[in-house]
Amino acid sequence: MDKLDDLLKNLSDKERQVLIKQLGGTDKSAVKTYRHSFPKNHAKFGYFSDSHIGHKKFQEDSFYHMGCNAMQEGVDTIYCSGDILEGMSGREGHIYELDKIGFTAQIEYAEQLFKLFPKLDFHAITGNHDQWYANKNNGGVSVGKELEQRCKNFHFLGDNEADVMLSKNIKMKLFHANDGTAYATSYKLQKLVESFTGGDKPNIVLEGHYHKSMSAWIRNVFAVEAGTLCGQSWFMRGKKIPANMGYGIMDVWYDKSGLKRVDHSFYPEFERK
Repeated sequence: MDKLDDLLKNLSDKERQVLIKQLGGTDKSAVKTYRHSFPKNHAKFGYFSDSHIGHKKFQEDSFYHMGCNAMQEGVDTIYCSGDILEGMSGREGHIYELDKIGFTAQIEYAEQLFKLFPKLDFHAITGNHDQWYANKNNGGVSVGKELEQRCKNFHFLGDNEADVMLSKNIKMKLFHANDGTAYATSYKLQKLVESFTGGDKPNIVLEGHYHKSMSAWIRNVFAVEAGTLCGQSWFMRGKKIPANMGYGIMDVWYDKSGLKRVDHSFYPEFERK
């Protein structure tokens, strides 16, 4: 401890702050695994992705519709595949796309939305937009941890990726990519599933980031592009990228040999003017 004290005394205030942030950081290469309790051999849950709360194109009505519909369908658990908040990119002109400017305004708005549905449990990873608050200027702000502290029904699973065991043998992966989109809707989802090694392959994957909606069986994985709750931004419009708005509900049956049946419903939502 004496050597550590001597080391800290010789550092500037800025150097000490950097060291503390590094010591408190997370290992982004470590994927956390969670075990969630569902009735034996059956799980029913909702999902959404890329709400981008704080952007002018975020559709509050769609979020509310999702929560109400989930309860009507007997769902009490909803998963999110990242980009909960819009964040502050620093890109020129980005600020003019925002309805809520800055971390405080965006996190408080998100808190209000999740608290509208206290009987629903939201489990989420964060995406690249959320992580701008951590990574820009090495700010170190964790959107997921902050929401977890504010909302009893919000549970932070990690940055970019997490595994959820629906039972002893059934694994679902939440994944948020961090690269550019492809014009073929299925391409990125297909490449993701192809990248899984045999022993690490999940039974279900929910992918965020691309604002696309589709589902397919790929390598015996039920793979889903999870859509978005945010309309087409100016940035996306300029790159000719559509926004497939909506959310989903999945009803899954399984046994120790794997998935036996999947009922998947996607509820398209349309941008309100």
